[in-house]
This record gives sequence, structure tokens and C-alpha cells, in this order.
Amino acid sequence: MPPMGKSVHNGFESIAGVPMEVSVARSRCPSNAGRVVALLLLLLLLGTTLSGCFAPRPPDTESTIRGVVVSVTPGREGGGIRVVWHESLGEMRELDSVDVAITGETGVFDRDGRPIEFADIEVRDVVDVWISGALAESYPPQGWADAVRVIGEFDEMRPLPMPPGLVEQ
Repeated sequence: MPPMGKSVHNGFESIAGVPMEVSVARSRCPSNAGRVVALLLLLLLLGTTLSGCFAPRPPDTESTIRGVVVSVTPGREGGGIRVVWHESLGEMRELDSVDVAITGETGVFDRDGRPIEFADIEVRDVVDVWISGALAESYPPQGWADAVRVIGEFDEMRPLPMPPGLVEQ
């Protein structure tokens, strides 16, 4: 309440009937709402910038096997593929064939290293497969793929390769 003899009206103070301008100090600190908006914008910018740094990428090491997908078996969360090496793909790596499970943890990529879905893998795709875990002692060996990268397509005029150790009946 103004002291006796003073009154405030429309931003003016009057003392004994003489109007005087009252200066109202405004806070230069942003409001809490302004701080929250600024923080959210900063987090959004930071998240957008860092998302490119942490996007899934295929391994930069040599794959366990490069081969042709000769069968695809869909499952609930991924599925399985049989991959068989063919001499037209260059020197054989660690395995000549393998049955691998592909789970939600498996990175699946196109030739440019962009993530794709398991459902995008087809028979006759040429793939690189990375396996770091144990392999079952069967033929072809069985294991879980860490990553699969589709790098091309096998010539449709050629018959699909068979695992060299399997005998046709």
C-alpha cells in the first residue's frame, strides 16, 4: 500500500496531487517456462546431432563368410538363413557354408551400410556375415549372426551353390 499522501494510477504515482512516473523494474532472468523450452530445444539439437554418430553400422572387420543366401526361414523375431560360399565370390574365408539365426540383436544392412529388415533378405542375395559366438559342430555349422550385409545378387542363370560337404540323396 502506498504511504499516506501517495497514490498510484496507470503507472504514475502522485504525491500531493503531482503526477510522477513510476519505473517498474522487470526481471531480466527468463521464466521457468522459458528455461524449460530452451533446455528441450538444446536436448533436441544434441540428440539429432549425436544420432548420426551412434547409428548402427556394419562391422569394419572382414566377415566370417561371404556367400549366397540359398534359403530364408522367417521366425517370430527375425529368422534364419543358410549362406553358401561360391568360388565366383573370391577366396573362401573361415567357412564354406553356415546356417545362422538372425535375431532382433543382429544388425542387418544394405550394401551402403544402411539398416534394413530381415524380411528384405532374399534367396540369391550375396551377403557378408559376421559371427563372433560359438558355432554348433554340425554341417553346415550353426550359429547366431552378429551382422549381415547384403552386398549384391547372385547371377540368376547359375544354379544355387550347395554346401560342399553335403551329399545329395
